[in-house]
Amino acid sequence: MTIKLITFDLDNTLWPVNQVIRRAEETSATWLRENHPDVSARFNVSALIAVRNKLVADAPQYQHNLTALRKAALTHAFLACGYSAQEAEHSSNAAFQVFHDARNQVTLFPSALETLEHLSQRYQLGTLTNGNADLNKIGLAHLFRFQHSSESIGKRKPEADMFYAALRDSGAHAKESIHIGDHPREDIGAALTHGFNAIWADLIEQPWPNDMPQPPYRFNDWKKLPALLEEIDDRSN
Repeated sequence: MTIKLITFDLDNTLWPVNQVIRRAEETSATWLRENHPDVSARFNVSALIAVRNKLVADAPQYQHNLTALRKAALTHAFLACGYSAQEAEHSSNAAFQVFHDARNQVTLFPSALETLEHLSQRYQLGTLTNGNADLNKIGLAHLFRFQHSSESIGKRKPEADMFYAALRDSGAHAKESIHIGDHPREDIGAALTHGFNAIWADLIEQPWPNDMPQPPYRFNDWKKLPALLEEIDDRSN
C-alpha cells in the first residue's frame, strides 16, 4: 500500500478550539447587547445554549448542521422578543455572521502550517469535520483538494458518508487513505470502521477511552507527522 490520501479533522486537530468558541460566543453576545439590548437582556449565552439544546432534542437533524442550529436559536430569541419573522431572520443572520467571523479566527498548532504545506506536495489532502469552520476565511483552503462537513454531506462522523465522499473525490481506496483527528470515536474509531487507516492527533491532553482499543498510531507534535507517515508507508510496502 502507498498512501495517496490524507484527510484531517479540523477543530482540536489543526488548531485548539475551546478558547476560539468561547471568544466567538462572547463577541456575538457583545454584538447582541450593543445592537439588540432587549434580546440580550432575555437571552444571554447560557440561555441561547439552552435553546439550542431544546432544538436538538426536538429535531435531532440539527446535530448535522451547526450553522442552521445557531441561526434557529437566534431566530427563536428574536421572535420571543416580538420581532416579525422577517426581522428575526435578518437579525439572526447578522448575529450569526458576527459569531462565525470570530469562530474562524484560529491559531494553528505549532508547525501545523509548515507540515500541511509539505504534505500537500506529496499527498492528496482533504478535510472532514462535524464543525462549521471555513477554511477560505482561515486561509488554508488552497492546501486541500476538498472540504467536507456534516453540513455539506448531511451526516456527522462517525457515519460513513463523509469518508465515502473523500474516497469518491480523491479516487483513492480506503486502504490507501489515512484519517487524522482528535476524537477517539468520531475520528479514529470511525475511520478504522470504514476501512481507513487512522492517526490520533493527541494534541489537547485528552484521555483515550478505556473501552476502546488503543489507536494504531498517534502524534503529539505536528513536526513528527511526516516521519510517522513515512513509517506507515514503509511498513505497508
